[in-house]
Amino acid sequence: MIVGQSGRTSRALRPVERARLADAAELYWVQGKKVEEVGAELGVSRSTVSRMLARARATGVIQFTVHREEGPTDQLRHELEQRYGVSATVAPVEHSETARERMLAVAVQTASWLDAFVRPGVILAVAWGSTVENISLQLRPHPVPDMQIVQLHGSGNVATLGTNYAGLILDRIGNAFDAQVHYFPVPAFFDSASTRAAMWREKSIQQVLALRAGADLLLTSVGTPDGELPGHLYDSGYLTAADMAQMEREHVVGNLGGIFFRTDSSTDRIDVNARSTGLPFNELRHIRRRLLVAADPAKSPAIRTVLGAGLMTDVVVDAATAQAVVEA
Repeated sequence: MIVGQSGRTSRALRPVERARLADAAELYWVQGKKVEEVGAELGVSRSTVSRMLARARATGVIQFTVHREEGPTDQLRHELEQRYGVSATVAPVEHSETARERMLAVAVQTASWLDAFVRPGVILAVAWGSTVENISLQLRPHPVPDMQIVQLHGSGNVATLGTNYAGLILDRIGNAFDAQVHYFPVPAFFDSASTRAAMWREKSIQQVLALRAGADLLLTSVGTPDGELPGHLYDSGYLTAADMAQMEREHVVGNLGGIFFRTDSSTDRIDVNARSTGLPFNELRHIRRRLLVAADPAKSPAIRTVLGAGLMTDVVVDAATAQAVVEA
């Protein structure tokens, strides 16, 4: 038994009931939809929606907290938004927490963000990696009609050209939203720019490229060679020692979706970019909503570069990472 806000006791909710009430509460209070719109989406009447919302509050499915004064995370959020012109979410994790605990908090926040912002017919481009993998594990079933998911950049390396790691991530996201998944069956990096140009002429590849170019929403993180959780491109055989040495000479600070950049956000004359399957920044900007997710203070130079260049519209970070970004 549980005690509601009215002080009356009632039976505990079954999981399916709680999920149903959570759907109604999220659509109404988080997404800001009208009662009629909630009813249409859930297939129930207006009066039923009203009862569901009242029950959601009474059983604690949704709770409201009034913050008369700003907390530390609110201040960090405002700082990020004012400095970089993005919509920011800062997960309230203590600085003493471990890297994995910070990652979990950010992944949970991002899963909620996606639930709120995906819409029927949307095309979601996904830049796979360890951060996005953690997000995929936090998604709950939320079918979205006619949604499509497209892999942003290739995933094959010198050992395999299969989708493997990236495919598992995309499949998990696709299953959560009941969406159609489109893989990008090419290496992360070709051996030469001419090989990439030849592959780009293949019809099957052109179909993926067209979907990628028409994406409405981007989910990505930023990769760096060091930090608590090194970027997957750096530690899984995708880059050779010669590649790494060359990028150090080229003053590369990180990569976004397989495209490497310097602290001034420039990507030209970086050898590996000529062979990369990532989305060039001038094309990436055409995606209407672009979400950057990060949970590692050591990535702050790369994050500052990406945000300062206006490449993202939204960002989800933990408090420690946000602090590292704004301090500079």
